[in-house]
Amino acid sequence: MDCMRLMQLLVPESNQMLKIRFQILRAIQRTQPIGRRGLAKQLEISERILRSETDILKEQGLITYSAKGMFVTELGRDTYLGLTSIIQQCIEMTDFEKEISDKLGIRFCKVVTDSGPNKGMQISNQVQELMKWMLPVDQSIVTVTGGRTMAMVAEYFSKEILQQREISFVPARGGVGGSTLIQANSVSEKMATKTGGEHFSLYVPEHVSKETYLPLLQEPLVSQTLTMMKQADCLLYSVGNASVMAERRGLLPQESQFIASRRAVGEAFGCFFDAKGKVVFKLPRVGLHLSDLEAIPHSIAIVEGAQKAEALMAYAKLAPIDRTWFVIDESLANMVLNGVTR
Repeated sequence: MDCMRLMQLLVPESNQMLKIRFQILRAIQRTQPIGRRGLAKQLEISERILRSETDILKEQGLITYSAKGMFVTELGRDTYLGLTSIIQQCIEMTDFEKEISDKLGIRFCKVVTDSGPNKGMQISNQVQELMKWMLPVDQSIVTVTGGRTMAMVAEYFSKEILQQREISFVPARGGVGGSTLIQANSVSEKMATKTGGEHFSLYVPEHVSKETYLPLLQEPLVSQTLTMMKQADCLLYSVGNASVMAERRGLLPQESQFIASRRAVGEAFGCFFDAKGKVVFKLPRVGLHLSDLEAIPHSIAIVEGAQKAEALMAYAKLAPIDRTWFVIDESLANMVLNGVTR
């Protein structure tokens, strides 16, 4: 049993205390210098409570006071960065979810039951519950990929997640072939519409040549959106089967043959990878790359369907597991536990 779980059992109120102090430290880090009155208004808590909490943070050497307002110290910054992964452990997992996590070699997992008439709504609700924990109570950026799973999740987003928050939804990539309804622009716009958040578009092809890519970066709107997606507080995405995604992304016949010859089983962010998690093929793309995930504080990988078991198990070897929550359905979880054969 890990130390966070022991602490939760012994001091159950520590979860809420940790969350409040983490939010205060994060808000100061983002807006420093900031006065107590302005911070209390931003976090929507009383100045009396805030004074008590910030005095504790100051005593611990995490923040300092000055005539201009409060600043985060170097120790405070290091603490904040370390807490971005530890805070996620406060979201408890069931024994079954822990078993799945151990099997995949990951740290965080939520399993949604397949029972009931609307699995999509249940998955979406779980994603939104995680986002409430992850996102600050002020402004934040959520970047979103496309695909059928993500479009399903977006359909059930609600305004509840926007309470005390201002969220900007940004696509994580340009357009892909096929239906525009499941492209990242459409999915992120749907989430913004459902929640009342703001939306920024990226109307460029996902796959372009290097000669085309560089001039595109000079376009103000393109540059703004690319900058925002890399400054995201949270990333929402899915993982696909290699063969399905090769067709959807319109790969050339020789590229599809190459991927098949390298025994690719899955795809994410334009990277095709084999069962060992080794990237065997990369597509040049406008948008987030697999390497960008290390800089994003929180990620939620949403994967559903037993047919994606092998892709999920391979991707788990690639993902930044210290900051990624996996939300999967029960049929996929059972397939992972039972083993996957080619």
